[in-house]
Amino acid sequence: MRTSLFLFYLLISLILAVRLFFFYSNQPQFNDGQIINFTTTISSTPKIYQNYQSLYVNLSPLTGVLVKLSLDREFNYGDKIQVSGKLKSRLLNSGDTIFTMDHPKVELKNHEINPFLAVIYSIRQNIINFFQQKLDIASAGLLLGIVFGIKDSLPKEFLTQIQQTGVMHVIAASGMNVTMVSGFLFYFFILFFKRQIAIVLAILGIVFYVALAGFEASIIRAGIMGVIVFSAQIIGKQKFSSHTLFLTVALMLFAWPEFLTSIGFQLSVAATMGIIYIPSLFKRFINKFNEVFIITIAAQIATLPILISNFGNYSLFSIITNALVLWTIPILTILGMISAVFVFIFPLFALVLLYLALPFLLFFQKTVEFFASVGAVLIIPEISWQFVISYYLILISIMVFLYEKVSNSRNS
Repeated sequence: MRTSLFLFYLLISLILAVRLFFFYSNQPQFNDGQIINFTTTISSTPKIYQNYQSLYVNLSPLTGVLVKLSLDREFNYGDKIQVSGKLKSRLLNSGDTIFTMDHPKVELKNHEINPFLAVIYSIRQNIINFFQQKLDIASAGLLLGIVFGIKDSLPKEFLTQIQQTGVMHVIAASGMNVTMVSGFLFYFFILFFKRQIAIVLAILGIVFYVALAGFEASIIRAGIMGVIVFSAQIIGKQKFSSHTLFLTVALMLFAWPEFLTSIGFQLSVAATMGIIYIPSLFKRFINKFNEVFIITIAAQIATLPILISNFGNYSLFSIITNALVLWTIPILTILGMISAVFVFIFPLFALVLLYLALPFLLFFQKTVEFFASVGAVLIIPEISWQFVISYYLILISIMVFLYEKVSNSRNS
């Protein structure tokens, strides 16, 4: 059995390696001053400034471009557009280089948009507008980030504070959101339908939520995991979570090879692996009081080199900040999700739920602002990929050693 499983994993890995090789070796190259014409879909809300608006869109699966436009035209999340103009290469303060386009020719192609996605985009925008009208900018942005992973409306200063204090992961829709959605839908539908039908309807609900959250790498992974793991939990097969994660990652990378270089995808997978494996070493020590703290540490350990290599800093109070605010996330997620539903059914009740969420949002904000003001942020110079690999090899070695020790103590 183990030999067959190993050969199966090896075959999947080889197929995936071939897919990634051909994808990355055949990517188009772009140059400063190049005249281009491409069609893309707006995947984030346009940012409005005093004299112009900007869109960040995909030029290719691996290359984005910041498009600067006048205010006389309105563009929305989900619009399909054709862009023609000249690329400009721009060096950022961080040392990274991005492409920009100033006032290119843009033509709307909304008649070509998928009708299902058009409905999703409309629902999404109505929810965003309602939240932003009823709450202050920071609170609305934080709740939208927690529930749907929408970061566009967060004030830049508060977003920086979230990053500095190590709680960036809470404003990305994740497996927890999918678990809540699927669980709520299943137990709701089971009241009216047979178990098998309730499972199917819950899975359809997950697909709808993934679309509503914007098809980001983390939520797609969580959605696929949710569909498989949630179904497995119902039929009593929870022990296959490791295999499910492997197959989910392989499936995602085969379908979307560009996710391999996505920071969000890397963090999502690493955090999930940390949460699956590390806490299981301390099962006898885990209780309802320290569970959140242990899971937080596990996720931090698993994602540390990715965070450092991409952001160049790490807050010494990250674990404490996470432990203080994570208890509010399930509450805010539930209130935010139910409020989003009632925006279209009974807006007054949706407003009441938003006001109930406000104290928890303010607690989250003040906690993050306090620890961001304290500082204690380690500025770490650029680290090599060899260091990242070495870190994970050492971590895996330690975990294997501890697993064997725990196994031997149980058998003795």
